[in-house]
Amino acid sequence: MHEGILLAAVLVSHLLADFFLQPISWIEDRLAYHYRSTKLLYHTSVHGLLSFATLWLWEGLLGWGWSIWQPLLLAGLIALLHYLTDLAKSYCPRTTRYFLIDQVLHLLVLVWVWLYVTNSWPLLNDLWPTLFHLNNWIILTAYLLVMRPVSVLIANLLKHWGAQASADSSPSTGHAIGVVERVLILTLILLQQYASVGFVLAAKSIFRFGDLTRQADRKMTEYVMLGTLLSVTLTLIIGLLCSALLSR
Repeated sequence: MHEGILLAAVLVSHLLADFFLQPISWIEDRLAYHYRSTKLLYHTSVHGLLSFATLWLWEGLLGWGWSIWQPLLLAGLIALLHYLTDLAKSYCPRTTRYFLIDQVLHLLVLVWVWLYVTNSWPLLNDLWPTLFHLNNWIILTAYLLVMRPVSVLIANLLKHWGAQASADSSPSTGHAIGVVERVLILTLILLQQYASVGFVLAAKSIFRFGDLTRQADRKMTEYVMLGTLLSVTLTLIIGLLCSALLSR
């Protein structure tokens, strides 16, 4: 119980320091000056102070018998690794990929510190069977299918209509909308919230209605409708098949 609360507290301290206590000016300074950025030092100091406060507070509550040096050293390690990670990130493009990599690295450090502090290493032995459970792989396969392979299949099926239809929107934008739509529908199916699928389709139809009524080219309307129907149909098939396999 206490171990779980400590993990949550460490994660909260990270979220506060990384997203609420880091002004935009600090981020811009880091991107501009890299290892010469004083604001990067300020940012990592905030992480170190919050991490120290969290660990020291839990030591006082649980009575681990620590001296002040143990949480101080662990907080210093968290701050140092955060500094190195953010410094490396400052040389990378500002894309979602590098943002996610950055956050995953930070979280791995925090989880390692938590495992060390609470001596929860046996949890890893219990985690492996869960990760490799067949149901998890079935769900992962379903999500991977609706993200990329279904997009490729729909693009090939609608190649003839796509060549004739004219559109102002970017193909990458349409692809992203389709992926989000299919992931949301698949999630609702796996949660057995079938009625909510209708709300998703209704919401998309409302937003697209204005574009379609202003579109002089009828082929564009047919193209969008076919794409939506194919996307939903394929996702329903994959979702229902996945649900059947999970309940076997």
